Amino acid sequence: MDKNCNFAAMKKTIFLLSSSSVHGHGFLEFNREDIRTFFAGLSTPLLFVPFAAGRVEWDNYTAKVADFFKTIDIPVTGIHTVDDNKIFSEYKAIFIGGGNTFRLLRELQQRNLLTRIRKAVQVDGMLYMGSSAGTNMATCSIRTTNDMPIVYPDGGFDAINLFPWQINPHYLDPDPSSKHMGETREQRIAEFHQENDTPVFGLREGSYISIAPDVRETREIFIGGEPGARIFLKGRPPYEAPTAAPFTFEQ
Repeated sequence: MDKNCNFAAMKKTIFLLSSSSVHGHGFLEFNREDIRTFFAGLSTPLLFVPFAAGRVEWDNYTAKVADFFKTIDIPVTGIHTVDDNKIFSEYKAIFIGGGNTFRLLRELQQRNLLTRIRKAVQVDGMLYMGSSAGTNMATCSIRTTNDMPIVYPDGGFDAINLFPWQINPHYLDPDPSSKHMGETREQRIAEFHQENDTPVFGLREGSYISIAPDVRETREIFIGGEPGARIFLKGRPPYEAPTAAPFTFEQ
């Protein structure tokens, strides 16, 4: 990629939020304008995936998401109400919401959606938005989720793999004044790196990652949201990623 390329002008097709909820703001409201920009020009309803919630909650969860997207004039359809043959022919954008990552992955595996979503985004240009568990699902695997394994994904931990590294949503910096004696997020990520080499992005609340589909070649990422992200590489000290600017990841 030309080093002088204007990343802001590139077509970003993947938008990964740390969380749908930020203190002091309503559901998805903190990132409203970024979401509006990401979906600008969308000509079909947004396909919402509520599978990280319990099955009895799918309709209510979809309605909650639809209420937010009404404020930016985008209709929403729950994927669980759509004929399987129409999912990728009639919809040009997908949003996978938060909840329990293990439950989400199992449902996607059982419906044979992982590779189909990856192809739709990487080959056919479908827009992908994830939040929390949906952000974990866009990465290589769900091994850096914060969730309890309340169900067992029969197909293992591999995720959609749109983003070639790992993300830890809801990342919290160590609090030196805390009396809590349990492991910090930084320590948990260090444990991950005892067994794995893949870099991890600690994505703080209110922050997001936006990337174009050729990120594997360009290694160029945009991290937005004031709280930013912390980058963890195996065997190296963690460091801060720049925010509101192109960021070229060097492994």
